[in-house]
Amino acid sequence: MKIMVINPNSSEEMTHHLEKELMQIKRPDTELSVVCPSSGPISIESNYDAVIAASCMLPLVKEANTKGYDAVIIACFSDPGIEAAKEISDILVLGIQEVSLHVAAMLGAKFTILTPLEKRIPAKEYEVRRYKLEQALASVRPLGMTVAETDANPVKTKARILEVAKKAVEEDGAEVIVLGCAGMVGYAAEVERQLGIKVIDPSSVTLKICEGMVDAGLKHAKRAFYATPPAKLFKGMGCNS
Repeated sequence: MKIMVINPNSSEEMTHHLEKELMQIKRPDTELSVVCPSSGPISIESNYDAVIAASCMLPLVKEANTKGYDAVIIACFSDPGIEAAKEISDILVLGIQEVSLHVAAMLGAKFTILTPLEKRIPAKEYEVRRYKLEQALASVRPLGMTVAETDANPVKTKARILEVAKKAVEEDGAEVIVLGCAGMVGYAAEVERQLGIKVIDPSSVTLKICEGMVDAGLKHAKRAFYATPPAKLFKGMGCNS
């Protein structure tokens, strides 16, 4: 099977980090392409960033549909443009946030999301409600680091994850920790081992679930909510198709 993993920000460094980690866990028969748009925000840390990133990412979703891919994974914990991506796609599209939050709710009574910045706590709480999983949310806790820092400074990132996750377990009653940024990819196993709790790496979990869903022939319904948009003229955008 062929899967395209899209890092919606334009950071090639983060994309290479993501590719390195996912190549280690993919099935031998899975052909994996890990890409990012050539333009757009270098990191996604606001609603504004997410909207701009989504507009830059969607052409890659279209490309996956025309080049024989079986699925697309949007590898950002904001799931930017996820609904639009499903509308324009006839192949499976998964976001790492939607998948990991549902998995977390299946693995324990309460989960905590670790997010890079404190200002993004309300956004994460909103997105949990959007997926109707608020009853399973123990807390959202920040690392106090930018998205770029989580990817560029692994020693500090790992230390902060361990510190904040421990507090989530002891103070919030979390049974599952969700690493709420693609820049945290690769840390789940060690954190789980040191703290003795379940830790979800959204990018890795989504890849494995994606492989299974492709095998099962599952993809999003196209009848109504994700129906293909009608063809129309877009003025001055250079994106008519």
